[in-house]
Amino acid sequence: MLPILTAVQMKTCDTYTIETLGISSQILMERAARMAAEILVSRADLFPAEKVLLLCGSGNNGGDGFAMARFLTDGSLPERRKAAIVYTGQYDEEGKPDVTRMSTECRRQYELAAAAGIPILPRSDAPKIWDNEDISVVDAVFGIGLDRPVEGEIAHLLTAVAESGLPVLAVDIPSGIHADTGAIMGAALPARLTVTMQALKAGLLLYPGADLCGEIAVAELGISLAPVVRPFANTADEGILRRVLLPRARRTHKGTYGRTALLCGSEGMSGAAVLAAKASLRSGAGLTEVLTPEANRLILQTALPEAIVMVRRDTESLAKAIQRADGVAIGCGLGTSEEAYEALRSALQALPADGSVPVVIDADGLTLLASHEELWQTALMASPKKQVVITPHPAEMSRLCGLSVKEILRDLPGTALNYARKRGITVVLKDAHTVIASPDGYLYICTAGNAGLAKGGSGDALTGVIASLLTQNRSRLGSELSTAETAAAGVCLHAAAADLAAEALGEYGLLATDVIERIPLLCKDFSDSRTHVKQICRA
Repeated sequence: MLPILTAVQMKTCDTYTIETLGISSQILMERAARMAAEILVSRADLFPAEKVLLLCGSGNNGGDGFAMARFLTDGSLPERRKAAIVYTGQYDEEGKPDVTRMSTECRRQYELAAAAGIPILPRSDAPKIWDNEDISVVDAVFGIGLDRPVEGEIAHLLTAVAESGLPVLAVDIPSGIHADTGAIMGAALPARLTVTMQALKAGLLLYPGADLCGEIAVAELGISLAPVVRPFANTADEGILRRVLLPRARRTHKGTYGRTALLCGSEGMSGAAVLAAKASLRSGAGLTEVLTPEANRLILQTALPEAIVMVRRDTESLAKAIQRADGVAIGCGLGTSEEAYEALRSALQALPADGSVPVVIDADGLTLLASHEELWQTALMASPKKQVVITPHPAEMSRLCGLSVKEILRDLPGTALNYARKRGITVVLKDAHTVIASPDGYLYICTAGNAGLAKGGSGDALTGVIASLLTQNRSRLGSELSTAETAAAGVCLHAAAADLAAEALGEYGLLATDVIERIPLLCKDFSDSRTHVKQICRA
């Protein structure tokens, strides 16, 4: 897992490294500039031009740009580039860059660049330069400190570069993106690649800013992250997946890996139940039992013979099925009828109030929760010990929390955290970059996945994956693992499988079943319990 920091957290780490560890700001800046220059030179696929135009502001981000210009031209890199600088800050009465308005390190690097003979041009000369298509651009204008809208000449400059179509490498974060929220601050400059320093910044991963960052490379500079007790968020990636999916012992059985009960499907909606159940089994659950109407029984038994199918006939049999489960998923294709409401209420009442059985609620289950407040008063849902995960998309989240979809999209982390704390649950708020929030304030962001997931059935598969991982890890929840960590691993597994499927099939025709079938391929190296017997013959 990689830490994701706010601008204030990153600056705190910078200060600690400089003042406590004794690494000078000049050394850190030159490390940053050199790494960014090395990356630019090494990525000829993105930045093939021999000429580089560096847009440099008056702060430390501008200092990075001035230093980059030296490294690109001094012959110390494997390949040399021709560099010119456009200074975007204030000018003095003589029309020269006003060094009194620069940060200390920016001024130092400006003077070094000028002494090295690198052309430093006014903003007015910039349009003449990018008329030449054979150049690359380095964006070192604002960095992570931007806290006000970009206006005036700078806004026109960024817009003009963007419209030119020239390839841009951004230093730390594309100029015009708020480092904490991903908001566009008036105008912003899209990048093909962003080299961010030491740690990911929240604004790189949150939309709409995430759309402008291109590829992201994290440059290790030796800045200590020790002052950050809890980062803004962590990535949901292979690291968290390996924490949740442990190697399996050979001498185990289906009961070892738990029984998942899926209260899914209504008449005419059997597909949702099939997808959730298949995803549960492909993700490793020992047993998966689908609780569904009689109309779906034959379909499920034919489509997925590995699953157990129990026909929902009355609340008593439903309660018994729920009570023998190690993990439960509710809602996929369930419907919102009175019968569906009664099934959901019965399931919640049957679950132990001590929270010992984890539950995932999705789709129609969320719609019912949003319209029936009394469901939150059942023994389980009212318990502070519950291990409940909800998996809404923004429209479902809107119904749950009363905010508009626009408000939710503007602040996915805040929305998810506030609701997680209010209800004491884990919230998986689905988006292009899904946010997972725990009731104790931990955040995870998953950047895997692609537009092929924008298709019916994807949410059902995700629900099955998360329920399966919770089921398998029931005994570890609350001690070795949190519910939120496990849910984040499920999001990662599902999204990474979608990326694997897109590599083979593309995004347009991707189906939920294609994603589910790739889950075992992602997990195949996580465990090998085979007994290997080899006969060694004497020569």
